[in-house]
Amino acid sequence: MNIEKVLADVQRSPQGLESMWHDYQVCWRELGFSKTQVALWLASVKRDKLLQSSEPTYQVNPDITEHLLSLLQQAGGRMPLALVLKKLPAGITTSEQHIRKLAQQHAQLDIKGPLLILVN
Repeated sequence: MNIEKVLADVQRSPQGLESMWHDYQVCWRELGFSKTQVALWLASVKRDKLLQSSEPTYQVNPDITEHLLSLLQQAGGRMPLALVLKKLPAGITTSEQHIRKLAQQHAQLDIKGPLLILVN
């Protein structure tokens, strides 16, 4: 039995250390792995799988147009761009230029001087 098969089996159906140690004894013996080394290998496989399958916790260029529309509806249809930047959700950073670009691309948003306008 080779380590590639063990890896494929672990990725297909995760197992605990005890079952891994007993189910693949031949492989571990061939590799000269102790139970501690198998535990470390198993932990690294699980960590790698989590890293590969998880989504990043940030967005490089989030779509904030829904938030902008909501802000403008609450503010009566117009709001200074400087204030819009301060009212963005936590963790989202953007620039006035980006908001101007979004307004140009969205049918319900417009820019009039320093104001972001909701178009009906």
